[in-house]
Amino acid sequence: MGRDTVTKGLAHTGRNTLVAIMCALAISFAGCAPSTLEPAVLSLDWVPNTNHTGLYVALEKGWYAEEGIDLQIQIPSDPSAALKQVAAGNTEFGVSFQEEVTLARSTGIPVVSIAALVQHNTSAFAALASSGIERPRDFQGHTYASYSLPIEPAIMSSLMACDGGDSALVDFIDVGFDAFPALVGGNVDLAWIFLGWDGVQAQLKGIDLAVVPLYGSCVPDYYTPVLIAGETTLADKGDLARRVLSATARGYEYAIGHPDEAADILLKYSPESDPELVRASQAYLSPRYQDDAASWGVQERGVWEGLSEWMADQGLIERPIAVDEAFTNEYLP
Repeated sequence: MGRDTVTKGLAHTGRNTLVAIMCALAISFAGCAPSTLEPAVLSLDWVPNTNHTGLYVALEKGWYAEEGIDLQIQIPSDPSAALKQVAAGNTEFGVSFQEEVTLARSTGIPVVSIAALVQHNTSAFAALASSGIERPRDFQGHTYASYSLPIEPAIMSSLMACDGGDSALVDFIDVGFDAFPALVGGNVDLAWIFLGWDGVQAQLKGIDLAVVPLYGSCVPDYYTPVLIAGETTLADKGDLARRVLSATARGYEYAIGHPDEAADILLKYSPESDPELVRASQAYLSPRYQDDAASWGVQERGVWEGLSEWMADQGLIERPIAVDEAFTNEYLP
């Protein structure tokens, strides 16, 4: 073997070594994402908003890919579509609400809540401050913007009864999902809103609201929203569920610590959203994702029992459900 041949061989070996090192570094900086990703679909409950920020942060940061997952996030036309899709096995994961899961379980629909996206209920009944409405019994004689959800009359009745009021004296007006516009437009006196979105929007518009939050009232606290999966998915793809929640938890933990950047990421995936509203909403919601829980996503048995028993007492379900089948913390990191 001649000197030139040896020199060329060494040069070739050096280049290969350099390429190998660069590839290793590239994989490292990419988070060691596997070359073949397992597809999975997650269906939202509505258009992207700050309830979902952690999902988009994890997607943007490549954390699902690091877990070997090609996650596709679907936006439904119907808020109840996610539960139906998950129950039917058409999508592996979805965003729903504890009361929806409870209703589903009471009729034998095999969906399971696997994480609480927000730790406590951030909804409230709201009225214009000028209305003079200050407490639940003041709802009497007023009009309410109804979504026509089965739980609404029960919540209104329970909340008012605790304050000596009678919900039979409230006029329910079906407005679909335009409750907040109906309220600020003066078409109704009361609306059920999320403080982290509609409440923040009212502040930005200089609209003074009188609010009666559900959290801390005589209505049991419940998780809204939650991440759900089907029993079949958890049985057949338990490892996938663990990897999805590992990345999702990172996304929400990052949003807790970096609300400004998290809001910018959400806006990237939802450019039609109002930037001022998204950033203000994110500032409100980021500390509430985990709140007083030991870690993000954890659900307590007592919260599930409390809502289930209350729903049975209100006649929304025939009897309390088996809550240990309705939720689990098993797949959280």
